[in-house]
Amino acid sequence: MNTETNARIIAVHKERYALYDEDHGEYYGKLKASNYYHLALTPYPVTGDLVKCQYNEMGDSVILETLPRKTFIQRFDAWKASNAQAIAANVDEIFILTSANHDFNLKRLHRYLAVCRQGKANCTIAITKADTNAFAQDLVDVVKSDMPDADVLLISAVTGQGLDAIREKMTDGTISVFLGSSGVGKSTLVNALAGRHVMDVNGIREDDSKGRHTTTHRQMVFLDNGAMVIDVPGMRELALLDAEEGLKETFKTVSDYEGLCRFADCKHEKEPGCAVRAAIERGELTEDALQEYKNLQKEAARKERKDWAVMVSKHRKELKNSPKRRGY
Repeated sequence: MNTETNARIIAVHKERYALYDEDHGEYYGKLKASNYYHLALTPYPVTGDLVKCQYNEMGDSVILETLPRKTFIQRFDAWKASNAQAIAANVDEIFILTSANHDFNLKRLHRYLAVCRQGKANCTIAITKADTNAFAQDLVDVVKSDMPDADVLLISAVTGQGLDAIREKMTDGTISVFLGSSGVGKSTLVNALAGRHVMDVNGIREDDSKGRHTTTHRQMVFLDNGAMVIDVPGMRELALLDAEEGLKETFKTVSDYEGLCRFADCKHEKEPGCAVRAAIERGELTEDALQEYKNLQKEAARKERKDWAVMVSKHRKELKNSPKRRGY
Protein backbone atom coordinates (compact mmCIF):
# COMPACT_ATOMS: atom_id res chain seq x y z
CA MET A 1 0.00 0.00 0.00
CA ASN A 2 1.37 3.42 -0.99
CA THR A 3 0.92 6.25 1.52
CA GLU A 4 2.10 9.86 1.35
CA THR A 5 4.45 10.92 4.15
CA ASN A 6 7.23 13.34 5.04
CA ALA A 7 10.69 11.82 5.42
CA ARG A 8 14.26 12.88 6.11
CA ILE A 9 17.06 12.31 3.58
CA ILE A 10 19.76 10.48 5.55
CA ALA A 11 22.11 9.55 2.67
CA VAL A 12 22.46 10.10 -1.08
CA HIS A 13 23.67 7.25 -3.31
CA LYS A 14 23.83 8.51 -6.92
CA GLU A 15 20.17 8.35 -8.06
CA ARG A 16 18.91 6.49 -4.99
CA TYR A 17 18.18 8.08 -1.62
CA ALA A 18 18.11 6.65 1.89
CA LEU A 19 15.14 8.02 3.86
CA TYR A 20 13.82 7.87 7.40
CA ASP A 21 10.54 8.64 9.11
CA GLU A 22 9.21 7.56 12.50
CA ASP A 23 6.37 5.47 11.07
CA HIS A 24 8.38 3.40 8.59
CA GLY A 25 11.99 3.57 9.82
CA GLU A 26 14.72 3.50 7.14
CA TYR A 27 13.95 2.82 3.48
CA TYR A 28 15.00 3.87 -0.02
CA GLY A 29 13.44 6.11 -2.62
CA LYS A 30 13.93 7.62 -6.07
CA LEU A 31 12.96 11.02 -7.43
CA LYS A 32 9.74 11.51 -9.38
CA ALA A 33 11.16 12.31 -12.82
CA SER A 34 8.49 14.81 -13.89
CA ASN A 35 8.87 16.93 -10.74
CA TYR A 36 12.68 16.96 -10.58
CA TYR A 37 14.12 16.29 -14.03
CA HIS A 38 11.54 17.46 -16.56
CA LEU A 39 9.65 20.34 -14.96
CA ALA A 40 12.29 21.22 -12.32
CA LEU A 41 9.53 22.13 -9.88
CA THR A 42 11.61 21.52 -6.78
CA PRO A 43 15.35 21.48 -5.87
CA TYR A 44 17.23 18.18 -5.77
CA PRO A 45 17.31 16.86 -2.19
CA VAL A 46 20.52 16.56 -0.20
CA THR A 47 21.35 14.95 3.13
CA GLY A 48 19.33 16.66 5.86
CA ASP A 49 16.43 17.65 3.62
CA LEU A 50 12.82 16.94 4.50
CA VAL A 51 10.90 15.59 1.52
CA LYS A 52 7.35 14.64 0.70
CA CYS A 53 7.24 11.11 -0.65
CA GLN A 54 4.92 8.27 -1.56
CA TYR A 55 5.95 5.38 0.67
CA ASN A 56 6.06 1.97 -1.00
CA GLU A 57 6.45 -1.02 1.32
CA MET A 58 7.15 -3.34 -1.63
CA GLY A 59 10.07 -1.43 -3.18
CA ASP A 60 11.57 2.02 -3.68
CA SER A 61 9.38 4.89 -2.55
CA VAL A 62 8.82 7.93 -4.80
CA ILE A 63 10.16 11.31 -3.68
CA LEU A 64 7.67 13.97 -4.79
CA GLU A 65 8.96 17.27 -3.43
CA THR A 66 11.79 18.84 -1.44
CA LEU A 67 10.27 20.80 1.43
CA PRO A 68 11.47 24.36 2.31
CA ARG A 69 14.92 24.52 3.97
CA LYS A 70 15.85 26.60 7.00
CA THR A 71 19.59 26.42 6.20
CA PHE A 72 21.61 25.28 3.18
CA ILE A 73 25.38 24.79 3.01
CA GLN A 74 27.15 24.63 -0.34
CA ARG A 75 30.60 25.07 -1.81
CA PHE A 76 32.11 25.68 -5.26
CA ASP A 77 33.30 22.47 -6.93
CA ALA A 78 35.51 22.85 -10.01
CA TRP A 79 34.86 19.19 -10.94
CA LYS A 80 31.09 19.47 -11.18
CA ALA A 81 29.31 20.76 -14.29
CA SER A 82 27.02 22.93 -12.18
CA ASN A 83 29.97 24.08 -10.02
CA ALA A 84 27.78 24.41 -6.92
CA GLN A 85 28.03 21.35 -4.66
CA ALA A 86 25.55 20.96 -1.82
CA ILE A 87 26.98 19.90 1.53
CA ALA A 88 23.88 19.61 3.73
CA ALA A 89 20.48 21.16 4.46
CA ASN A 90 18.52 22.11 7.59
CA VAL A 91 21.65 22.13 9.74
CA ASP A 92 21.40 23.66 13.23
CA GLU A 93 25.08 23.50 14.22
CA ILE A 94 28.24 23.19 12.13
CA PHE A 95 31.42 21.94 13.76
CA ILE A 96 34.48 22.99 11.78
CA LEU A 97 37.19 20.53 12.74
CA THR A 98 40.94 21.09 12.53
CA SER A 99 43.42 18.93 14.39
CA ALA A 100 46.25 20.02 16.67
CA ASN A 101 48.90 18.88 14.19
CA HIS A 102 50.04 19.71 10.63
CA ASP A 103 46.41 20.16 9.54
CA PHE A 104 46.00 23.37 11.54
CA ASN A 105 45.67 26.27 9.08
CA LEU A 106 44.10 29.65 9.88
CA LYS A 107 43.40 30.57 6.26
CA ARG A 108 41.53 27.31 5.71
CA LEU A 109 39.48 28.03 8.83
CA HIS A 110 38.57 31.42 7.37
CA ARG A 111 37.22 29.68 4.26
CA TYR A 112 35.20 27.12 6.20
CA LEU A 113 33.78 29.79 8.48
CA ALA A 114 32.77 32.04 5.56
CA VAL A 115 30.95 29.19 3.79
CA CYS A 116 29.19 28.06 6.96
CA ARG A 117 28.12 31.52 8.05
CA GLN A 118 26.74 32.16 4.59
CA GLY A 119 24.50 29.14 5.16
CA LYS A 120 23.02 30.79 8.31
CA ALA A 121 23.83 27.92 10.69
CA ASN A 122 25.56 28.25 14.06
CA CYS A 123 29.29 27.55 13.79
CA THR A 124 31.78 26.12 16.29
CA ILE A 125 35.49 25.60 15.62
CA ALA A 126 36.71 22.40 17.27
CA ILE A 127 40.45 21.70 17.52
CA THR A 128 40.70 17.90 17.70
CA LYS A 129 43.38 15.50 18.95
CA ALA A 130 44.27 17.71 21.93
CA ASP A 131 45.95 14.68 23.51
CA THR A 132 48.63 14.63 20.76
CA ASN A 133 49.97 18.16 21.30
CA ALA A 134 51.12 19.56 24.64
CA PHE A 135 50.73 23.07 23.20
CA ALA A 136 47.20 22.57 21.84
CA GLN A 137 45.80 25.34 24.08
CA ASP A 138 48.11 27.78 22.28
CA LEU A 139 46.25 26.99 19.04
CA VAL A 140 42.95 27.86 20.73
CA ASP A 141 44.44 31.20 21.80
CA VAL A 142 45.62 31.84 18.22
CA VAL A 143 42.13 31.22 16.79
CA LYS A 144 40.40 33.35 19.43
CA SER A 145 42.86 36.17 18.83
CA ASP A 146 42.32 36.00 15.07
CA MET A 147 38.53 35.42 15.24
CA PRO A 148 37.37 36.86 18.58
CA ASP A 149 33.68 36.27 17.84
CA ALA A 150 34.16 32.56 17.02
CA ASP A 151 33.20 29.78 19.43
CA VAL A 152 36.30 27.58 19.86
CA LEU A 153 36.58 24.21 21.62
CA LEU A 154 39.60 22.02 22.35
CA ILE A 155 38.62 18.35 22.23
CA SER A 156 40.00 14.82 22.33
CA ALA A 157 37.99 11.74 21.43
CA VAL A 158 40.63 9.67 23.29
CA THR A 159 40.51 11.41 26.69
CA GLY A 160 36.97 12.79 26.36
CA GLN A 161 38.14 16.41 26.75
CA GLY A 162 35.57 18.86 25.40
CA LEU A 163 33.01 16.22 24.38
CA ASP A 164 30.44 17.38 26.95
CA ALA A 165 30.60 20.89 25.45
CA ILE A 166 29.77 19.40 22.04
CA ARG A 167 26.95 17.29 23.44
CA GLU A 168 25.36 20.41 24.95
CA LYS A 169 24.97 21.79 21.42
CA MET A 170 23.53 18.53 20.06
CA THR A 171 20.11 18.20 21.64
CA ASP A 172 17.09 16.12 20.68
CA GLY A 173 15.91 16.87 17.14
CA THR A 174 18.89 19.00 16.12
CA ILE A 175 21.03 18.34 13.05
CA SER A 176 24.77 18.90 13.25
CA VAL A 177 27.41 18.52 10.55
CA PHE A 178 31.15 17.91 10.95
CA LEU A 179 33.38 19.55 8.33
CA GLY A 180 37.13 19.28 7.96
CA SER A 181 40.02 17.73 6.09
CA SER A 182 40.60 14.00 5.90
CA GLY A 183 42.36 12.80 9.02
CA VAL A 184 41.08 15.41 11.50
CA GLY A 185 39.12 12.76 13.39
CA LYS A 186 35.53 13.29 12.25
CA SER A 187 34.59 9.60 12.27
CA THR A 188 36.42 9.00 15.56
CA LEU A 189 34.50 11.89 17.11
CA VAL A 190 31.15 10.57 15.84
CA ASN A 191 31.94 7.17 17.40
CA ALA A 192 32.88 8.80 20.71
CA LEU A 193 29.68 10.86 20.81
CA ALA A 194 27.54 7.86 19.89
CA GLY A 195 29.26 5.68 22.50
CA ARG A 196 29.55 2.85 19.97
CA HIS A 197 31.13 2.04 16.61
CA VAL A 198 29.04 3.67 13.88
CA MET A 199 31.77 4.94 11.51
CA ASP A 200 34.91 3.28 10.16
CA VAL A 201 38.19 4.99 11.09
CA ASN A 202 41.42 5.25 9.07
CA GLY A 203 44.84 6.32 10.31
CA ILE A 204 46.92 9.28 9.14
CA ARG A 205 50.47 9.68 7.85
CA GLU A 206 52.65 10.81 10.73
CA ASP A 207 54.96 12.97 8.58
CA ASP A 208 52.25 15.37 7.36
CA SER A 209 49.13 14.36 9.36
CA LYS A 210 47.14 13.74 6.18
CA GLY A 211 44.49 11.05 6.16
CA ARG A 212 42.50 9.02 3.68
CA HIS A 213 38.80 9.51 3.07
CA THR A 214 36.94 7.34 5.57
CA THR A 215 33.53 8.75 4.69
CA THR A 216 32.76 8.35 0.98
CA HIS A 217 29.35 10.04 0.95
CA ARG A 218 27.25 12.27 3.17
CA GLN A 219 25.39 10.20 5.70
CA MET A 220 23.33 10.87 8.80
CA VAL A 221 23.92 9.17 12.14
CA PHE A 222 21.27 9.10 14.88
CA LEU A 223 22.47 9.49 18.46
CA ASP A 224 20.69 8.01 21.46
CA ASN A 225 19.56 11.44 22.70
CA GLY A 226 17.65 12.10 19.44
CA ALA A 227 20.29 14.34 17.87
CA MET A 228 21.33 13.77 14.26
CA VAL A 229 24.89 14.10 12.89
CA ILE A 230 25.89 14.40 9.23
CA ASP A 231 29.40 13.18 8.50
CA VAL A 232 30.78 14.31 5.13
CA PRO A 233 33.89 13.32 3.13
CA GLY A 234 37.04 15.26 4.06
CA MET A 235 37.55 18.48 2.11
CA ARG A 236 41.09 19.84 2.08
CA GLU A 237 40.17 22.44 -0.55
CA LEU A 238 37.06 24.53 -0.05
CA ALA A 239 36.41 27.09 -2.77
CA LEU A 240 33.93 29.88 -2.09
CA LEU A 241 30.61 30.40 -3.85
CA ASP A 242 28.12 33.20 -3.12
CA ALA A 243 29.73 33.91 0.26
CA GLU A 244 29.65 37.71 0.53
CA GLU A 245 27.74 37.81 3.83
CA GLY A 246 29.77 34.93 5.25
CA LEU A 247 33.03 36.71 4.41
CA LYS A 248 31.88 39.92 6.07
CA GLU A 249 31.02 38.02 9.26
CA THR A 250 34.30 36.09 9.23
CA PHE A 251 36.38 39.23 8.62
CA LYS A 252 34.24 41.45 10.82
CA THR A 253 37.25 43.49 11.93
CA VAL A 254 37.65 44.55 8.29
CA SER A 255 34.00 44.84 7.26
CA ASP A 256 33.12 47.02 10.28
CA TYR A 257 35.67 49.63 9.20
CA GLU A 258 34.62 49.17 5.55
CA GLY A 259 31.20 50.59 6.33
CA LEU A 260 32.79 53.81 7.63
CA CYS A 261 34.63 54.66 4.40
CA ARG A 262 33.68 57.95 2.72
CA PHE A 263 32.87 56.23 -0.59
CA ALA A 264 30.63 53.18 -0.86
CA ASP A 265 32.81 51.69 -3.62
CA CYS A 266 36.09 52.29 -1.78
CA LYS A 267 38.83 49.82 -2.78
CA HIS A 268 40.84 50.53 0.40
CA GLU A 269 43.91 51.55 -1.52
CA LYS A 270 44.52 55.30 -1.89
CA GLU A 271 41.01 56.73 -1.72
CA PRO A 272 40.50 59.74 0.59
CA GLY A 273 38.46 59.05 3.70
CA CYS A 274 39.22 55.32 3.72
CA ALA A 275 38.45 54.07 7.24
CA VAL A 276 40.16 50.73 6.55
CA ARG A 277 43.50 52.34 5.63
CA ALA A 278 43.21 54.62 8.65
CA ALA A 279 42.68 51.57 10.91
CA ILE A 280 45.79 49.92 9.45
CA GLU A 281 47.84 53.06 10.08
CA ARG A 282 46.64 53.11 13.71
CA GLY A 283 47.63 49.48 14.14
CA GLU A 284 44.02 48.36 14.72
CA LEU A 285 43.98 46.22 11.58
CA THR A 286 46.68 44.32 9.71
CA GLU A 287 47.51 44.55 6.03
CA ASP A 288 47.52 40.75 5.84
CA ALA A 289 43.91 40.55 7.07
CA LEU A 290 42.78 43.10 4.49
CA GLN A 291 44.54 41.31 1.63
CA GLU A 292 43.14 37.91 2.56
CA TYR A 293 39.64 39.41 2.78
CA LYS A 294 39.99 41.06 -0.64
CA ASN A 295 41.47 37.92 -2.22
CA LEU A 296 38.61 35.75 -0.97
CA GLN A 297 36.07 38.31 -2.18
CA LYS A 298 37.62 38.21 -5.66
CA GLU A 299 37.65 34.40 -5.64
CA ALA A 300 33.99 34.18 -4.66
CA ALA A 301 33.05 36.69 -7.38
CA ARG A 302 34.97 34.72 -10.04
CA LYS A 303 33.33 31.45 -9.00
CA GLU A 304 29.87 33.06 -9.06
CA ARG A 305 30.46 34.44 -12.56
CA LYS A 306 31.70 31.04 -13.76
CA ASP A 307 28.71 29.27 -12.23
CA TRP A 308 26.34 31.76 -13.90
CA ALA A 309 28.09 31.31 -17.26
CA VAL A 310 27.79 27.52 -17.04
CA MET A 311 24.07 27.79 -16.24
CA VAL A 312 23.40 30.21 -19.14
CA SER A 313 25.32 27.97 -21.57
CA LYS A 314 23.33 24.94 -20.41
CA HIS A 315 19.97 26.69 -20.92
CA ARG A 316 21.01 27.90 -24.37
CA LYS A 317 21.83 24.34 -25.42
CA GLU A 318 18.50 23.09 -24.04
CA LEU A 319 16.62 25.80 -25.93
CA LYS A 320 18.49 25.05 -29.16
CA ASN A 321 17.75 21.33 -28.91
CA SER A 322 14.13 21.65 -27.80
CA PRO A 323 11.51 19.98 -30.10
CA LYS A 324 9.71 23.32 -30.67
CA ARG A 325 12.93 25.01 -31.78
CA ARG A 326 13.70 22.13 -34.18
CA GLY A 327 10.25 22.52 -35.75
CA TYR A 328 8.68 19.23 -34.61
